[in-house]
Amino acid sequence: LSFHVSIARNDTIYILGGHSLENNIRPPNLYRLKIDLPLGSPAVSCTVLPGGISVSSALVTQTGDKEFVIVGGYQCDNQKRLVCNTVTLEDNNIKIIERETPDWTPDIKHCKIWFGSDMSNGSILLGIPGDNRQLISDANYFYILRCRGEKEDEEEAAQICSQTSTEDPGDSTPFEDSEEFCFSAEANRFDDDDIDTYNEDDEEDESETGYWITCSANCDIDIN
Repeated sequence: LSFHVSIARNDTIYILGGHSLENNIRPPNLYRLKIDLPLGSPAVSCTVLPGGISVSSALVTQTGDKEFVIVGGYQCDNQKRLVCNTVTLEDNNIKIIERETPDWTPDIKHCKIWFGSDMSNGSILLGIPGDNRQLISDANYFYILRCRGEKEDEEEAAQICSQTSTEDPGDSTPFEDSEEFCFSAEANRFDDDDIDTYNEDDEEDESETGYWITCSANCDIDIN
């Protein structure tokens, strides 16, 4: 079983869905692993629970102390899973319900592949491959999906999942490797004789004469 979803709270781990590579199926699995740490070796117990979901390669974000949201993934090889689920963990019980589906953009609906990562605090970064019109074949578009918890105020709960993009995909520029700018001076750029050192005996009244520090050997500024 690969590409499953796992959610942990305290000493309990829940494993949902997954992809059986041997049979190429995504069964609605739901396992509960409980870990006890007595004196000596840890004790691990596994329980098969009903009410699982069929999903693989999905993303999970936490929206509350006991609440999580499952987004994305696949329900078969060539079909994305566009529905979302709210998972509530309390004591030794798990509750999985389907929540309002985000208003996916046409680009997300029609693409065959998507990927992303949890940004914490109920936010998920989603990426999809760019279309063939892009000059760079590996260009990607990125979206931020914000999932609201059920206990937030009425105004925020009215928009349980709101999807935003920083700009229109048709006008966006593909992400490229970042550039670093380094500033340095060559070791032999300045000679020891050119370095102006401070000497208290040579100090004059700055209110009348001021002072000048040579910035480089090739400096041709008229100090007068």
